[in-house]
Amino acid sequence: MTKRRDPLSLEDAVFLVHASLGDAQVEAVTSKSARLVRMWSDPDDDAHRIPLFQALRLDRAMIGRGDAPPILTAYRAELRRAADGVAVPGDPMARLAEAMVELGDVAEAVRQARCPKGDAGRQITAEEAREVLRELAVLRGVLDCLERDVTASIPAGPRAVEVA
Repeated sequence: MTKRRDPLSLEDAVFLVHASLGDAQVEAVTSKSARLVRMWSDPDDDAHRIPLFQALRLDRAMIGRGDAPPILTAYRAELRRAADGVAVPGDPMARLAEAMVELGDVAEAVRQARCPKGDAGRQITAEEAREVLRELAVLRGVLDCLERDVTASIPAGPRAVEVA
């Protein structure tokens, strides 16, 4: 039975990479046993956390296959969740640049899903749809943060600003 992992968690990302690459390629990429890599994906095992250089190796292997880097995506989501608790608004221009990068990731996921040489040709498979939706969720989070940054930077005063 598969253990439940939080979506966009580092453990879920390691699990997805392992499922995509398989035992043999995971062992070749990390020079570690497939069993240890599985331990890295266990959210209940605090004794085994993935080292950063191994995460980079696994994400590079996914990029080499033409897939998005799931561990980087999870890492970004985790940092965004940490930043959500901060009361100080961010720089809207920096957040806008981040949103543009994320939109590029959405475009890449859609392009790969619609590629005629893909798994189902121009039809989007369930796995491809999950990837597009995952990228959209990341973009949505950045856009929500941008909205909060802009709203927080409105000076308090007699003039109210309408937000549709």
